[in-house]
Amino acid sequence: MTEQVLDGLLFRDLIASSSEHLQEHKAEVDALNVFPVPDGDTGTNMYLTLSAAAESVVKETPASLSRASELASHGALMGARGNSGVILSQIFRGIARYFAGKDSVPSWEIGMAFDEAVSTAYKAVMKPVEGTILTVLRGMRDGAKDAGGHGQTVQGVLQASLVRGQEVLETTPEMLPVLKQAGVVDAGGKGLVYILEGALLALSPEGKRSLAGAESYAVPVTKVATHAEALDTTDIVFPYDTQFLLRGTGLPLAEIRENLQSYGDSLLVVGSDSLARVHVHTKVPGEVLTYCLRYGALSQVTIDNMVEQAQEAMTLNTKRSATAVGGASSHGTLSAPTFGLPVTPPKETGIVTVVAGSGLTEIMKSLGCDLVIEGGATMNPSTAELAAAVKTVNAKKIIFLPNNGNIFLAAKQAKKLTGRNMYIIPTKTIPQGVSALLSLNLSMDMEHNLKRAAKAIKRVRTGEVTFAARNGKFGKHVMRQGDILGLIDGKVEMVGKNPEETLVSIVSAMVRPDHEIVTIYRGKDVTQETGEGAAMAVRRVLSPDVEVELQDGGQPLYYYIVSSE
Repeated sequence: MTEQVLDGLLFRDLIASSSEHLQEHKAEVDALNVFPVPDGDTGTNMYLTLSAAAESVVKETPASLSRASELASHGALMGARGNSGVILSQIFRGIARYFAGKDSVPSWEIGMAFDEAVSTAYKAVMKPVEGTILTVLRGMRDGAKDAGGHGQTVQGVLQASLVRGQEVLETTPEMLPVLKQAGVVDAGGKGLVYILEGALLALSPEGKRSLAGAESYAVPVTKVATHAEALDTTDIVFPYDTQFLLRGTGLPLAEIRENLQSYGDSLLVVGSDSLARVHVHTKVPGEVLTYCLRYGALSQVTIDNMVEQAQEAMTLNTKRSATAVGGASSHGTLSAPTFGLPVTPPKETGIVTVVAGSGLTEIMKSLGCDLVIEGGATMNPSTAELAAAVKTVNAKKIIFLPNNGNIFLAAKQAKKLTGRNMYIIPTKTIPQGVSALLSLNLSMDMEHNLKRAAKAIKRVRTGEVTFAARNGKFGKHVMRQGDILGLIDGKVEMVGKNPEETLVSIVSAMVRPDHEIVTIYRGKDVTQETGEGAAMAVRRVLSPDVEVELQDGGQPLYYYIVSSE
């Protein structure tokens, strides 16, 4: 191939090919988790994010590079899962920023787009760490810029970028001791290498990807379980949830945002000066659309009658949760306004959390959660799914507990999309989430509750018993695939052969003299009888003053999750 110019159609081919290639290798990337536990999901998260970007571009087949890159950026943002997925979405955002307003670019400008991607991705991370996907991205940028200065083709620039990225990837264990201990390179960086490899396959005659069937990218739907209060209807002043994409030239986002404030509430205007997403709750969706038409063309227009949805939800009850996130819910129409229906005012504060396991779901609901999103290990909810779920809760303010460090960045992105007052409590484990919930007093103000939750998180220790998904080494511990691993606060502390013996060992190590209660959540593969025997064994090694409780968690992959405080 001898392309000297990158346009929208070629960009489409690169993204589609990258998605196919990463799909083939996502399991390998998953296996690079520094902990050899079975919930490594970096590759899966990056693939699901990239496939959403590919779907957006392939569906429209834009000739303009500006449009193609913006579609990819938007698709990646909406499909972003986990920290790696959110960072990947920001890489696409930076690329789209550079290509904005350009129908095509000469090959040397690819390095400039990489430069903007580096800047955007680094800004998205609170405390950037070298030896990660960010470092590999920076290496790719350097390779692309060097090649671009020597008159290379698009293929030559990407090849040089890949070579430099691979070189940097191999050095990541020297930058991060945790990678060196585990004997792996950075998973996110490896995923990025596969993405660039896939792009090059689209330019190679012998490996060129076929776009046949490319429209059928499938992204799994995250299930949601709701508490009964989440089905209450609300006295909605602005009943029409209006969303659309606005495409134009030089879009004045601040001006549009300011002028739309008088049309309703929950206003969100985000994007670039060529493509923006507008969201607003209003009484007059037609007037909102008419106003925005003066700036450009509208697409993906969705108008939901929230009152009608709420009434239908009361009838459907728990069926609503799956359709709300999956996109199959029945939307209201403009033809049947329902003002004046007897409805219930929104509660002041609602609580949304994420867990995996039927028992943990019931526990969270019993502790007052309005909405429980099923997810966590191996399947992190996407930005779009989190935003859609949060929007269904009938409350003025939302407290969100991710209970997984890999969901935090997606939750932050979802907060921007919802237009809601959403407060994220940074819980990284199930015990932290339970402790935070128990600390809340919703009759108090939000600042008071956030402080209480932060203290509760620090008080609790988390233990986990799982199995090694592969051979590996972490610190002084060497494990073979199938060995039982005992973790305390995220670190491997024991390698054993029996889940119950490992449980007793880690509980003995994690319980402090001032701790009063130990709660054991048994996984779905542990019977009640086995769990009771394990709890009894734990009681025998602890002081009689420490209360030991056994709960049915039903969580996958982890035989036991333990809380000590």
